[in-house]
Amino acid sequence: MAPPKIRNYLASTLRNMSLKISLPLLLGCCILVSCQEEKPNGKVTFDQESLIGRWELSKGYRNGKETETLTGTYYEFGGDGFMKTNLTPTTMEQTYEYSFANNEIKQQGEPPIVYSVDTLTQDLLGLSMVINNFPFKLELKKSVPPANLEASDSSAQDSLKEL
Repeated sequence: MAPPKIRNYLASTLRNMSLKISLPLLLGCCILVSCQEEKPNGKVTFDQESLIGRWELSKGYRNGKETETLTGTYYEFGGDGFMKTNLTPTTMEQTYEYSFANNEIKQQGEPPIVYSVDTLTQDLLGLSMVINNFPFKLELKKSVPPANLEASDSSAQDSLKEL
């Protein structure tokens, strides 16, 4: 066994070494965590240009349960601040003014509707909103507006022949 002087020296040296190692390590971790970019309200922001175009419902949820009553729902967002949709009290297409900011789409009208944008990619749009005190979630896929279908598109021509 080492004499007390040597034991005290070794213990002191180990304490100093652990402080010399742990203090810079702790400081480095704090710097890394603080350098992460903060997003407003912790939300990802979406590009409004990705919103422009026609979106058709692939799945709809009311009160957290999938519903078929929204089948055929679509939205068409223009770059001019106007949108068309058939999710209206009459289920007939109507045009509304809209604004897009802070991951919210505000549809003007009576009553106005505020959509929360949950997802926005080139092919997928996820929206949440409350209508008549019922929560809704919509999953929409990007599509081609009916007027823009190519004349050479045989599937479009076949569909038209069936009518």
